[in-house]
Amino acid sequence: MKMNVSLVRECTKNPAQVVVGMVNGITNIATIHRFDPNQGNLVLEIPTKGSNGKLSVFEKSIPQSDIAFVGFREQRLGQKKDKKYREFNIHLIGKQVFHVRANPDDLLNRPGFYATSISNQDLSKEFFFFSHAIIAREDREPLGMMMINSGIVDSIDLDAGVNQQISYKNAPIGQILVEQQIITSKKIEEAAKEQQAQAKRGKPMRLGEVLVEAGLATDDDIKKALAEQKNRKGKRLGEVLIELGVVKEVDVAQTLAAKFHLPFVDLDEMDLTPEAVSEIPLQMIEKYRVFPFQSTGSTLTVALSDPLAMEPLDMLRFSLNKSLVEVMVTPSQLERYISTYLSVSESENSGVKKGMDEILTDLNNENSDVNRAFSKEAFESTEDDSAVAQLVNRTFVDAHRQGASDIHVEPYGRTNDTVIRFRVDGICHVYQKIPAAFRDQVVARIKIMADMDITERRKPQDGKIRFKIGKRIVELRVATIPTVNGNEDVVLRILAGAGAMPLDKMSFSDKTLSRIKNMVTKPYGLILCVGPTGSGKTTTLHALVGHINDDTRKIWTAEDPVEITQAGLRQVQVKPDIDFTFAAAMRSFLRADPDVILVGEMRDLETASIGVEASLTGHLVLSTLHTNSAAETITRLIDMGLDPFSFSDALLGVLAQRLARRLCDNCKTSRLATSVEHKEIAHYYGPIGLEKYLDGKPLMLWSAKGCEHCKQKKYKGRIGLHELLIMDEQMRAAVQKKTPVDEMLKMARRKGMRTLLQDGIEKCIDGTTDLKQVLAVCSR
Repeated sequence: MKMNVSLVRECTKNPAQVVVGMVNGITNIATIHRFDPNQGNLVLEIPTKGSNGKLSVFEKSIPQSDIAFVGFREQRLGQKKDKKYREFNIHLIGKQVFHVRANPDDLLNRPGFYATSISNQDLSKEFFFFSHAIIAREDREPLGMMMINSGIVDSIDLDAGVNQQISYKNAPIGQILVEQQIITSKKIEEAAKEQQAQAKRGKPMRLGEVLVEAGLATDDDIKKALAEQKNRKGKRLGEVLIELGVVKEVDVAQTLAAKFHLPFVDLDEMDLTPEAVSEIPLQMIEKYRVFPFQSTGSTLTVALSDPLAMEPLDMLRFSLNKSLVEVMVTPSQLERYISTYLSVSESENSGVKKGMDEILTDLNNENSDVNRAFSKEAFESTEDDSAVAQLVNRTFVDAHRQGASDIHVEPYGRTNDTVIRFRVDGICHVYQKIPAAFRDQVVARIKIMADMDITERRKPQDGKIRFKIGKRIVELRVATIPTVNGNEDVVLRILAGAGAMPLDKMSFSDKTLSRIKNMVTKPYGLILCVGPTGSGKTTTLHALVGHINDDTRKIWTAEDPVEITQAGLRQVQVKPDIDFTFAAAMRSFLRADPDVILVGEMRDLETASIGVEASLTGHLVLSTLHTNSAAETITRLIDMGLDPFSFSDALLGVLAQRLARRLCDNCKTSRLATSVEHKEIAHYYGPIGLEKYLDGKPLMLWSAKGCEHCKQKKYKGRIGLHELLIMDEQMRAAVQKKTPVDEMLKMARRKGMRTLLQDGIEKCIDGTTDLKQVLAVCSR
């Protein structure tokens, strides 16, 4: 690399005082003798006070890749206020923004450029910004003035746009209702007079309430108008000018590109690298509205339409191991490419080239005998691009995209449509209806993919499908169940292909998290995770094992099926049909030098007994059980036939859990709880405990209105509710005496255990969920 001598600062005679800003946000004040941004490290002399109070200096060498900027107290000699210099906002990693003057020709130089401060608050007169730490280089000239200077718009049209933007921000709800032709302006005037009259009577009402009460508008009309009013507040000048027809979308995008010194491109004319889209997770593309389209060994080029969206760029830089190159495109083109990728590009590798509506049309037009005989050979010879094959593949892709945990295929005879439903966040909803004539072909197609016997329709079958979506392999566990009237239902569970979740991300309360981390680091003992089917027990067990999974431990797992895989674990799929059960697997593990054993479920006395024996002989054992609460688990296992003395010595603790729907973070709001709500929550939580938890603060409750982010459902994702029963000497004595469940529960609560219901209420108060969802999954 050729050295750029002009960037070097020699300070040998008079060391320069500098402020060094790191990419992690830390700032150092130091002196330097020489600054050369082309070199690998920067040597700082940092003053520090010793234990004796005397000031001393120590040298510190910092890699320049870790430095965001260097600020100098003095400007370089000979630097002139060149007319070419312009004012810029320099946006750095960590949301720092500097207002400076710089030469526009220098902005894209590597390793960086010098700029002088124009802010009176900066102690530094001059900065050197490293290119690797810069998110955006924004020209401080207003967008409107730049468009005038470029001849895109004249001052008259610009003034009209600015006035329209102001009117958007201040548009009253009555004006919006008139614009939407929901109500006439005369009726609005009458309603406004009525509103004033009500205010004089001491009964102030909002205009929307007056209109609804008078029957002039519906609640839905008012909601839509309020939503429009909210949207208008966020409209930018460029959007307003486009709406007025004053400028074209491409003109605004090109001006924004110039303002932020980004290249402007037309994606239709670019060479797209097919693997580029797979380098950013689907969720990030969908959430942050960026589109990766070119990739090399060291760079990834992404298209964006909003250069002020700093969060996406920060997130991408954090998650990628290569340099990020940003280019500007028009918003409409960006949305077209993203939506095409989300709905088509990912599916093409799965044999899906069409949308569901087109597939159903082809299905009805397909010239085939829908009542043909069911032979395995007939269906194996079906081409992958047939309508039935595309329908099944499209269903799998859409279920994966929507985050569904299960797919339900439900035939209703030969006259009614077959219904396909997805379970998302624990709630089923109808995804698609297909003609009844094709019910058998769809079921047969799934059975062939799962390697089942399609001629056997009288008894249930189990199987598994490995399905490719893009470069990702998704596994589906398949179960068929014969139902009345000659139907055959299919339920497919989409198995979690990703690794274990970190414990810190699993919504444990701070106290529970601390206790469970302490428990899982014990060298031996038994830990149980309990709850109904679908409550996340397996996810929690893998998170616990993931927390202690390192090179020093040998960890065996026996599961049915293996839903989550982790590097470092030796995982086994049990097969009861060949008598390789959980108990048989555990006996084998004990001969294979284990430190930790994870057992999918303690279904019987034999498995439970081996688990207790293993935990008493120096192994940490984790397993699940289907019980309602932590205390009930103890009595269940004793009733199963376990020796209470051995069991109490082995058990470290029981974690009971549920999954409740999470409020949408995008549209949730808080309010003060009413006296009735306060009384109800105090009843469930315990009056004394609730007052102690609130600690004098008012009781606030949260609710969501519904938005595009949650598809008007008010909820997005799920949250774990937990209760953790820790074994100690008193609890062991209670187990040995076969103390009733109620007494053990009281004892555990006195020792600080939060019940499932209490943990849920705390998460209601914290704004994570609401009482309705907590009561739906917890016993009252």
